[in-house]
Amino acid sequence: MFSKLKSKKAPLSLSSVSNAIKSSGSKDLSPASIHPKELSLETVTQLGLPKDSIVALAYDPVQSLLAVATSTNEVRVYGQNTVEVVFEFNVKSPITILKFVKGVYLVAITPSSGGITVLSLHSKKILSTFSAPGAITAAEADPSLDFLILGLANGSLLFYDVDRFFLTPLRVDNLQKRVLPKQKMSPVLHIEWHPRDIGTVLVTYSHCALVYSIVSGDIKSTLIYQISKGAKGFELSSFVANGGKKKMFGSSKDVIPELTEAHFHPNGLHVLTLHRDNTIAFWDAAGSVLIQTRNIFESGLHLPGPPLEVPEIFCPIQSVRWICAEDPEITQLIICGGDANSGNLIHVLDFGLTLKYSITSNEKQAIFYSQPSQGQRILPVTFNLRKPEHAANEVISSALPICGDNQPYFNGNHNPSYLLLLSNYGALYILQFSAVGGSQGGTDLGGLLLPPSIASIHPPVTCSKVQTVRRVDWFSIMSTRASGGASAKTRLLLRGGAPVEDSSAPKPIGYNDGFRNVLVTGHEGGLVRLLDITKLEFSEAESLVQISLKETLYNNGNPKSVRIVFVSCAFESREMLVALGSGDVVVCKFGKSPGAHGNHSGKNYKDAPVQHSNGNARLLDIRDRISGSVAATQTFLPVSLLQLEDKDTVTCLKMNDIGFAVIGYKSGRLIVCDITRGPAIILNIDSVSQHLVSVTGDCYPTVAEFSIMEYGQDGYSSILLLVGTNCGGNLIIFKIVPMSNGGFEVVFADKTTNLNYKSGVDDPSTLKLDQIIPISSTNGNSTVAGLEMFRKLSQGVVIPGYVITTSNRDLRVIKLPKTKLSHKVIEDNCLSCGVMQFHDKGKVLAVLVKSGFLKFCSLPTLNDIVDIQIPKEIYGRIERALTSGIAAESDLLSTGDCFIRSSKTEFVHLSTYDKGKRIHSSSKEHATDLLFNENAIIPPRPSASALSWAKGQTTYTSSADLAHLIAGPNRKPAKHPESQLAYNISPEANPNSGYGGYAAAGNQASSSKTRGYAEPVRRSTTTTSSGLGTQGWMRSLQSGIESVEETFNGYANSASEAMTEGYESQKKSLYSAALKDKMGF
Repeated sequence: MFSKLKSKKAPLSLSSVSNAIKSSGSKDLSPASIHPKELSLETVTQLGLPKDSIVALAYDPVQSLLAVATSTNEVRVYGQNTVEVVFEFNVKSPITILKFVKGVYLVAITPSSGGITVLSLHSKKILSTFSAPGAITAAEADPSLDFLILGLANGSLLFYDVDRFFLTPLRVDNLQKRVLPKQKMSPVLHIEWHPRDIGTVLVTYSHCALVYSIVSGDIKSTLIYQISKGAKGFELSSFVANGGKKKMFGSSKDVIPELTEAHFHPNGLHVLTLHRDNTIAFWDAAGSVLIQTRNIFESGLHLPGPPLEVPEIFCPIQSVRWICAEDPEITQLIICGGDANSGNLIHVLDFGLTLKYSITSNEKQAIFYSQPSQGQRILPVTFNLRKPEHAANEVISSALPICGDNQPYFNGNHNPSYLLLLSNYGALYILQFSAVGGSQGGTDLGGLLLPPSIASIHPPVTCSKVQTVRRVDWFSIMSTRASGGASAKTRLLLRGGAPVEDSSAPKPIGYNDGFRNVLVTGHEGGLVRLLDITKLEFSEAESLVQISLKETLYNNGNPKSVRIVFVSCAFESREMLVALGSGDVVVCKFGKSPGAHGNHSGKNYKDAPVQHSNGNARLLDIRDRISGSVAATQTFLPVSLLQLEDKDTVTCLKMNDIGFAVIGYKSGRLIVCDITRGPAIILNIDSVSQHLVSVTGDCYPTVAEFSIMEYGQDGYSSILLLVGTNCGGNLIIFKIVPMSNGGFEVVFADKTTNLNYKSGVDDPSTLKLDQIIPISSTNGNSTVAGLEMFRKLSQGVVIPGYVITTSNRDLRVIKLPKTKLSHKVIEDNCLSCGVMQFHDKGKVLAVLVKSGFLKFCSLPTLNDIVDIQIPKEIYGRIERALTSGIAAESDLLSTGDCFIRSSKTEFVHLSTYDKGKRIHSSSKEHATDLLFNENAIIPPRPSASALSWAKGQTTYTSSADLAHLIAGPNRKPAKHPESQLAYNISPEANPNSGYGGYAAAGNQASSSKTRGYAEPVRRSTTTTSSGLGTQGWMRSLQSGIESVEETFNGYANSASEAMTEGYESQKKSLYSAALKDKMGF
């Protein structure tokens, strides 16, 4: 596809001739000749997600993969570290349902059009597509089964065979019409498989929920919640049923509140129904008996009592999750929404250990659900920053538990360690969670390693920069962290998949093995991430450093105050500056904290000692406040805080490798600090305008850089601070000179004005300098101040140099202090620039322009060399960023790597390469990461107790029986390899890992060790010595019943072997007859 790239040589202009005259006598730093047709651009990778773009989530605990559907019609699958595979869809309607099936399939559903797409996690290709006969309103899949249950808008149920790619003949018509024939036609709102009986499903309609047996074709339970006048919840239910209108004379008619969803208890014996009036009803599934009704705050809504207050603003519950612990009898209810006071709260009802069903009355069960034994909690969620009118309307719409490894059942709610929360705006939030209490709601992400693209939106990136860092500097930091046990203090959210090196990607024109490309990002919520994104080499957890500052900093009750605005990191000196939305600047130094000091986000800085002050600026010592994950490992620790007496907004900052820092403010203030030898504030001027007397307007610093080079005709090199401003684009030069006491002072040297001057502009303050690039005039190498050059200053070393200044339209090369060697006007809008190494032949100035070209200019003359067009496939993605100016945050590195910003949270990595030096053919298909793990075995499905089976509450149905019933006796074998792969990891292919009462008799002794799920461990209760006390007697009775169950299990298993032969011989004829009867044959 890259054969379509255009390369063209720009015509010679009058300015080129003028620049050649000005720069005559200067050494040409660029190659003598570059053949335009030999240069090209190729996509290496894309990282990030569009902000607020997620519409669906799915998680596979066995494969440990996360699937995300976006509003841009992409399905992205994430695994460990940097594993990411993107499926692009050309559909008009969004994909809002994702389901993992049998470890190897991912089903993407477009509900409005009824489209179903089956994706392979093995081949990373589309295996099949299907259009349902109507809009899909609900879907359900089980990790161990081949079938997808589809609920349609007309209320019918269809069964799609994912493994064989066809719609099965089994169809169930609208079940609500059977029990409520006078109600309007209802779509299927929700479907859920019975957690312990694959032959039973729970189907939700508008006015009822039904427990339906696929095997018998009968409705086993009908759950209709009807509330009468006089009940506590009647007025509220009537209000919601009437569309939020109160009837003038009230209403005496019974109300059936509409449902939104229904869920099984993990043991399958109780059912929960959620209604539009926020009623949560608990039912005994066996007898369709209503046990309890409640909302978040009140219980007994169906019972007589004082009516609930009808709120002015009704906030509906969006969804609920019935979570269980390692022991599935210990449960919690997670409620999203329903709180009119705040939309950012998750309510948790912690029921604890479920009461024994066989010996507990419905009255006791009602008390159990109305008064959670372990209490009720709220988990606050810090929403992303938005405009006030938008922030008020954001609510959490759904929660996806990240379950324990190899625990895929109980509707994906088994023993989660994290909750992935999705808001109605498409934003993603992550909370720590524990199903047995403990650390719930934690938001410190310093120890949680997310896939890089997910990390770009949680919390959202606010600033970013890709830096070229010496390999020795980066790996010294990584090795120090590793030796300090950093890996033991971090945890991967996902562990699935494996990254694959793409050897077909070409090396860029300036490739240098001695450097790393490190992405530095600042986020909302005070988080900084450092990620090594060097091509082919950023696949390990050790390539990431996360610094969470919010636990250390005072947030003043406003999340904006810890929002990161700028980050500048000096890897050689191991120091970092972080500018916050409050105007404060955090100084970080690499090291190990002696220990955490508790959370200080609510404590101000009045007790923090002052380290140094200068005018209205002061440096505070905040080492005693260090807390959270940042205190657990060797990392960049927040040690000092730069504050101004009067709040100001930071407009630029720079931390340099020789230990100096500069911060510019919107008021024009400029502050310089010596961090390494201090910290100390060595310069604080009220406004840079005092050095720009001829410039009018509100002038402030926009960019700054430190350099070591010869100034004018000094005959020696100096430390120079170069500050660019707005108001026409001015360059101010300071010298940093040593003092007799061992410190340094900053001295004004000179200025150069109007480097981006344009007449007729309404607001001259918008004309600013964007970049300052100091280079050597002898070889074009960077002269940004570094420790090696700094140590040679005492030897009187001379480094002659140039300064390149860039703005949105002007490029200039200056010989300090004021000699303008060359000037180039970019009419096409210059977005970003960088000096690139062209093999070993010299340097070129690369310029990214608005029209989608990468221009190469010679140095120092700035003559046009070649224009390289960005590939059309990529241009379509970044066109909006180019025209809007977001791409101005792109980075063009000396290696030839181009990191082009496509949105605030996304970038595209392009490699500038020489086609004549390419080793691999560009026609070779790019390698993609591995997703499917053929060794990840799906554990057997939990089964009901033998007593439930004996009482007829559940029916034993094997997977083969269910497939025979649903797909019919003539189900054709699959022809694709994924089917065999799915079978190899299925419970049927691994029978020795039995679960529950259906393990083979010979394997019962070892089944507890090999099964995927542990037997529930019940809590012991203290008994009296005589055994006649209430607790002792109840415990004895309970133990006796459990003993009966165990005895019955033994009898059932022994009998099953004798029955197998006769059962198998009759099974085929039995199910064939059942199928014929259901099909009407």
